[in-house]
Amino acid sequence: MKATSAQGPYTTGSPHITPIAPPYAVSISPATQTDGGKSNTSVSYKITLKNLGFNSDSYTLSATSTWATTFYDSTCTTTRTTTAALAAGGTADVCVKVAIPAGTANGATNTATVTATSVASPSVSGSATIKTIAVAVDTLLVDNDGNTPNTQSFYTAALTSAGVQFSTWDLAADSNLPQNYMLAFKNIVWFTGNTFPGPIGPYESKLKAFLDAGNRLFISGQDLLDGSAGTSAFVHDYLHVTWDGSEAQNDKRTTAVHGVTGTITNGIGAVPIDHTVLGNSFEDRVTPNGTAVAIFTDDSTASDALSFAGTYKVVFLAFPLEAYGTAAQKTDLVTRVITFFNAP
Repeated sequence: MKATSAQGPYTTGSPHITPIAPPYAVSISPATQTDGGKSNTSVSYKITLKNLGFNSDSYTLSATSTWATTFYDSTCTTTRTTTAALAAGGTADVCVKVAIPAGTANGATNTATVTATSVASPSVSGSATIKTIAVAVDTLLVDNDGNTPNTQSFYTAALTSAGVQFSTWDLAADSNLPQNYMLAFKNIVWFTGNTFPGPIGPYESKLKAFLDAGNRLFISGQDLLDGSAGTSAFVHDYLHVTWDGSEAQNDKRTTAVHGVTGTITNGIGAVPIDHTVLGNSFEDRVTPNGTAVAIFTDDSTASDALSFAGTYKVVFLAFPLEAYGTAAQKTDLVTRVITFFNAP
């Protein structure tokens, strides 16, 4: 671009455009959310409205949803259908509650579209979607194996044969496992397969909240503790494993695991580990702490699994259940764990 004066001097430059906000505009974040809960309960979600216009504005709130969807203030206590006025660039937090009808089938879903419409200019609006999953069983199976290989079928078969009804969440398909959805279950069966390093690290805070609510966790995996992963506060205080982070307990191959008298594995004897299932042999040894007790030992008689019973319950296998014995032996172990979980 060149500009020349009548006297002859000139200058050059590039065009520059400064965008100007429209008089009225609004957004809702996050654009999508997923969570869940038991039937005949409500699940709460937080959304944030932002005034993207250059004028002050307020917004009416509405939802398109099969399940009843209600708006509240940010504390989720007072219903509201319109926000207070927001200055340009201002934000407002809104609580959205979705009611799951009584008798809703396990795994049924509802997607609500929530909309904020400008009061000053009703043709202007913003929207977001909220997906809610109904829970009507006690057990959630969490697949954390990364499909390398995919061993989910070993767990579904064992749970089914043991008569356990369950839902499944595959972290490879969706890594965002919702907290309220987890809390809708009494039991979580979690397996990590070959995932390395620290497969449960990103989920420890959610698992802590799950156990703090008095629930039960059955977790299985090899190399789950390797390196610093085994030294976290969650592993020590909630899985009840003392781990020094060295190689003293790490990658200790065993051809079989052996039941421990007087525990949930009483009378099991020796059960072979099939290392061809995962293609390697990275079993770990564990030192139970607190009132946790060893429930399996390896060929050296070192502990490689434990159980804990307190305000919550844990069964932790430092070897993969998918490599454990026959299908019938897997079912037997799952049955023993669920019986332990259900006991007073």
